[in-house]
Amino acid sequence: MDGPGPGLPQNGRVTFAPPAAPSNAGPTTPPRMVVCDMDGTLLDETGARVSKRNADALARAESAGARVVIATGRPIWWLDPVIEAGFTGIAVCMNGAVVYDVQAGELVAASPLVPQVMQDFVSALELRTDPLALAVERLGTTIRSCWAEAHYDHPWEFGEFQTADRAALLADPAAKMLVRGGVDSRTLAEAAHATGNPDVSITWSTDEGLLEIAAAGVSKGSALDRLAGDWGIDPAEVVAFGDMPNDLEMLRWAGRGVAMAGGHPDVRAIATEIAPEHYHDGVAAVLERWF
Repeated sequence: MDGPGPGLPQNGRVTFAPPAAPSNAGPTTPPRMVVCDMDGTLLDETGARVSKRNADALARAESAGARVVIATGRPIWWLDPVIEAGFTGIAVCMNGAVVYDVQAGELVAASPLVPQVMQDFVSALELRTDPLALAVERLGTTIRSCWAEAHYDHPWEFGEFQTADRAALLADPAAKMLVRGGVDSRTLAEAAHATGNPDVSITWSTDEGLLEIAAAGVSKGSALDRLAGDWGIDPAEVVAFGDMPNDLEMLRWAGRGVAMAGGHPDVRAIATEIAPEHYHDGVAAVLERWF
């Protein structure tokens, strides 16, 4: 999932049903790389904490030699729950637009949107839908990199943004652009795809009428593929956990793509297996087979 901040949508988290039963089948060889989404996957029901069982499972995987990676839609400045749980590795943030070394406190890679692409995309989308409200997460490591139009209504109660008019908002490169519409996210995504813009990637991590726009080719899956290549790890040696459409590329790429039982139907449909719900420590329930 990747919501951009701790907590749940103000009107309550969408529950998808019926969840599939967890599968206990799996390879006996431990994965060399473990990838976890945060919201709706690794974090508990508050969206602010990693359970001890999940944290212990990830620590055992790392001690056994596996590369443990966080892959989230969140920006760097909302990694607190995993850092507080002891995570010091590599985090793929903003749906793959930024790769961050937690221990070093440094950006490893970035693939930003450029102003003209954002401007063209927004202009074309507004011809196909109701007026939009925009926000951007720029390249940076603090909350001072969040900017939004004054009428932008963030679906997560925790979001904090500095305000700017649209011209200023779209005048500088951004890691991710947030597009808020008056319809559900899938309907808004259909309108966005209809623009035919080849220079953007379109996804979402809530059904509350919010799209997350990145540069073309940017996804969790593409960022992870580059990292795995650098580490000499084949996708077949990776297990990845996720729950929302912004996890689809990642789960398709991984040799074992695990969806959470409460996850989006599109995600469960393509997963190798279904883990228990995030609030039942589904990540640990799978990893404990090996670690």
